[in-house]
Amino acid sequence: MPLNIPTLHKIEELKRETKEVKTFRFHSPEIAKESEPGQFLMVWNPGVDEIPISIACASPEGDLELAIADVGDCSHSLHQKHVGDLVGLRGPYGNGFRLQGERICMVAGGYGAAPLRFAAKRARELDKHVMVLEGARSRAELLYIHDFGRTGCKVKIATEDGSAGYKGTVTALLELLFASFEKCELVLTCGPEPMMERVCEITRREKIPVQVSVERIVKCGCGACGSCDLGGYRVCKDGPVFYAEELRSTEFGKWKREKSGKRIAITPQSTNVLSIPPSPFTPEYDPVLKTDVCGIGFPNPIANAAGFGVSGKLLYRYAVAGAGAVVTKSIGLNEQDGYPNPTFFELSHHSRSYVNAMGLPNPGIKNYGLEIEDAKYADVPLILSIFGKNVEECRQVAEIAVEYPIDMLEFNASCPHSDFVAVENNPKLLRQIIKVLRDIAHPKGIPLAVKISPNVGDPAGFAVRLEQAGADAITAINTVLSRPVDPTLDIPLLGNPTGYGGKSGRDLTVGGKKTVFDLYKELKIPIIAVGGIFSGKDVIDYAKNGASLFQVGSALVSEGHEIYSTIKKELKEYLVANGHKNIGEIVGEAHRR
Repeated sequence: MPLNIPTLHKIEELKRETKEVKTFRFHSPEIAKESEPGQFLMVWNPGVDEIPISIACASPEGDLELAIADVGDCSHSLHQKHVGDLVGLRGPYGNGFRLQGERICMVAGGYGAAPLRFAAKRARELDKHVMVLEGARSRAELLYIHDFGRTGCKVKIATEDGSAGYKGTVTALLELLFASFEKCELVLTCGPEPMMERVCEITRREKIPVQVSVERIVKCGCGACGSCDLGGYRVCKDGPVFYAEELRSTEFGKWKREKSGKRIAITPQSTNVLSIPPSPFTPEYDPVLKTDVCGIGFPNPIANAAGFGVSGKLLYRYAVAGAGAVVTKSIGLNEQDGYPNPTFFELSHHSRSYVNAMGLPNPGIKNYGLEIEDAKYADVPLILSIFGKNVEECRQVAEIAVEYPIDMLEFNASCPHSDFVAVENNPKLLRQIIKVLRDIAHPKGIPLAVKISPNVGDPAGFAVRLEQAGADAITAINTVLSRPVDPTLDIPLLGNPTGYGGKSGRDLTVGGKKTVFDLYKELKIPIIAVGGIFSGKDVIDYAKNGASLFQVGSALVSEGHEIYSTIKKELKEYLVANGHKNIGEIVGEAHRR
């Protein structure tokens, strides 16, 4: 299992490979024994940022080598470090290369050679024949050429300026290789995306399978936040290595996302940032599980929690996996990147309790229509989570939001790590916002839920005032304040300048259920439960305490998308075994004893 919390490691050795790249060697038996070629680590430069770095080598003795290119603020700062300095590591994460067949060709571009170095070493240990094609602009930028040779690989070089090997691109060299009838059973590639897209085209023509190591912005590293989305795949969890055929229905080679989640073209020449539409999906309406909340029909009462993915295609995947509704990331008026990493990690090993301080990254409401369009290919209700720091900002967001094909608005009043004070801490302002949002949403037939946290002290009394202000439902509970600190450096682990974040997962289960129980006693409007839901039993407890809908968050990290089908199965088995015809029959049951 990966090491899921940033853990300090001493730099054992530094070696300059090229003008841009240094190899960092660490000793970490715990990480090294779990590492596979193609996987990556999250590398924390304390007080600066945390970035994903592919593993260039891992030895049975516990040594780890990472090739870090000086291409950004965090990596530049890492390049200033010396042997003996401390750097945080967590991982390994993701799916690596599958070394199938006896003859493998590896196509590397630039510092994409790093993960292929590890793959080549492992392949040679398995006595496979390995051909490495490496391309760079010039001889000075070639990486690990001698290392490939020392492991027994056959190496061919391409440089664009002709200073070494074939003059031209590495993809042209690949075509020459195939034209000479030198064949292989598998191609692995890592490098600039246009280069890898061309490799995929060539290998498809030759009918040779190819595995591609994809780079995207990674924040959480464990499949939670969706910042690394690629056509609904989470690169940090489902990748970074994919078979080329998996990527044919994605935007690979065409566009990617900014830190905010906004779509941008990969090359300046391209302006197309549209998705390839997924197949329309119609969910199953099970009589035992279907429900009606705020006049909306849900095929089942299980949804994802807000924040678990910005992309419409990822929300679509939730629906296909069994979610009865999907909830967007919290979207504001303007695009914002969020905080530096670390932004999400597990609080202790295998605890299933997490802390995050994402900082509300989002592409802005005007840029979000394309994601809603993708999500709506799944015919389940869509709940749009929104936020704003004042009445006017919220008005502008809502006026745009209600023109999208949404079913409900959920106002996030309680994010504990935004760059402004959570609106729930100003009840007068929140009541004003609710009135404005309601006046905009209701004429469109869109109900309004308000998401609150236990950080306000008296959630039940607070929720009553929100109901009086016009809320149609209450979502509870949002994350609880937390400020984890590294014990060695005595500095916050989270990248939020204040060090504060929100705790989620198993630690919230008991408190969340108690809060819902208290809310139900006081409210006449529906309650949407969120907080530590990992099983059908958790849903049953929340339902008996008074909740009508149930949002799953942290379990998507620990259990994967299968959590939806698991919960539905357990929930239906309980209802049928106890003679219930519909889940609505147990809502509030704990109050009727």
